[in-house]
Amino acid sequence: MKIVIAGAGIGGMIAAERLSKLGFDITVFELAPSVDEMRYDWHDDVNPSVFKRLGLEMPEGSFKKKSWTFVSPHGAVVREFRQDEATADWSVERRPLNRMLYERAAAAGAKFVFGAKVERPVVEKGSVVGVVVDGKEERADLVVDSLGVDSPVRKDLPSEFGVSQHKENEVFVAYRAFYEKNADAPAPKYTNKVYLKHMGNAGISWVIQDNDPDLVNVLVGRVGSLSSYDLEVAIGDLRKTNPTIGQKVVRGGGLYTIPVRYPATRMVANGYAAIGDAAFMTIPMLGSGIATSMLAGQLLAETVGENLSRGVKKEDLFKVSRLWRYQVKVFREFGAVHCAVDVLKRGVLNFPDATLDWMLGSQVLTNEEIGCLAAGKMLRVGAKEAIRKIKVTEGSRLRTLIKVNNLLQKSLMAYRLARNIPRNYDPNITRTWEANLKRYFKR
Repeated sequence: MKIVIAGAGIGGMIAAERLSKLGFDITVFELAPSVDEMRYDWHDDVNPSVFKRLGLEMPEGSFKKKSWTFVSPHGAVVREFRQDEATADWSVERRPLNRMLYERAAAAGAKFVFGAKVERPVVEKGSVVGVVVDGKEERADLVVDSLGVDSPVRKDLPSEFGVSQHKENEVFVAYRAFYEKNADAPAPKYTNKVYLKHMGNAGISWVIQDNDPDLVNVLVGRVGSLSSYDLEVAIGDLRKTNPTIGQKVVRGGGLYTIPVRYPATRMVANGYAAIGDAAFMTIPMLGSGIATSMLAGQLLAETVGENLSRGVKKEDLFKVSRLWRYQVKVFREFGAVHCAVDVLKRGVLNFPDATLDWMLGSQVLTNEEIGCLAAGKMLRVGAKEAIRKIKVTEGSRLRTLIKVNNLLQKSLMAYRLARNIPRNYDPNITRTWEANLKRYFKR
C-alpha cells in the first residue's frame, strides 16, 4: 500500500521512517530544493526526553538552554526564571535535525522528491485518494499532511470532512533573525530576555545571547499579522535596551507563520491524517512544535501498526474510524495540555498591561509557575498555594486575583474535556465533543 507524505516536516519525516519499517511504500514530496535548503535556518528549544523516547541521538550542535528573563509589556518589570538544570530544554539546530531524520527515513526505504509543489488533495467518494503535485495526480491509500499551518491540502478538503481550519487570531506571524553582534556594546546583564506583549501588542519578542558569541538571536512575533512598520518599530525598541544587536543579519531574516492555538479537533478523515503545524500541534503560548511533531509521527505509525496487528482489512486500514485512534493518542499525550495552555494564552493577551506588570513584579507567581508558562505547560494551584497568593495580594488587587483564578479554573475544565476525547469514532458523539471544546476558545 502506498502512503504519500506531503511536506518534509519534522513529524512527517518521523512518520516516513516508522511507516516504512512497517512495510508501506512511502513517498515524501517537499517544496525545498534539498534537505539542506529547507526552511527555518535556526535552533529551537526541545526537551531531550522526546529524543530518548524515540530512540534518537541529539543532533550535532545542540546545547542546554539557560534560564529565561521575562520583561513586562513596557519594560517596567524584569523577572528572572531560575531553571532546573536537570530538566532544562536543549536548543537544537533545525538543519542538522532535518538531515538526521531524512537519512533515517531514506535508509528505512522512504523515497524523497525535492522541488515538488503539492497543490491540492484528490478526493473521491468521501475519501482522500492522493494529491496533485506540480499539476500531476499522485495516488495513495493515505495522505499524511505535513505542509504546515497554511496547508493547501487541508484547506481544500470538503467541508463535510470536518477537518479543522484556523482563524486569523490563532496564528503567530514571527520575524526571526540572527544579527551580527555589536562587539563595542557592553556584555548583557540578561542573556535570554522575553518581552511579554512587547510594547503593549498581542505577542512576544525576545533577544537571546546564550551560545554563539558572535550572534544575537532576535524574534518579533505578533498574533494575526506583523506589518513592516510595526516590525521596524519593534526592532528599534529592542535595540534601546539591547545595544549588542548589530545591523547585519547573518541567518534567517524572514517572516514565518506558526499556529498558536489548541490542536485540531478533527485531524483525520478517510485516507487523510494531519501532523505537526498542519494539525496545530505547537505549544499555544510559544509556537514551539518540534517535540510534539516528532511524537505525533511516532503515534501515527503506532496506530497504523496496531491496526495491522489486529488484522484490520487493507481497505479499512485508513478509514477515519481507524485513524481516529491516532487523534485520541495525540490529545491524551499533549493535546489536552495544549488546550489548557491556549485558554491561558488567550486570557493573558486580554489582560491589561498593568495586570501583567503586577503579576510579574509581585510574589503572586512562583518560580515554578513562571517555569510552567515558559515551557508551555498548564498551571495548577493547590489550596495551600492559593491561600499564600491571597496573603501576598494587596486588597486592591484581590479582584484581579479572582479573575486569574477563574482563568485557571477555565483552563482546567478545558483540559479535562479535551482529555475526555471519545475513545472510538462516532460522528454524532465526536461532533458533540468538538462543539463543547470549541466553546472555550471563542475569544
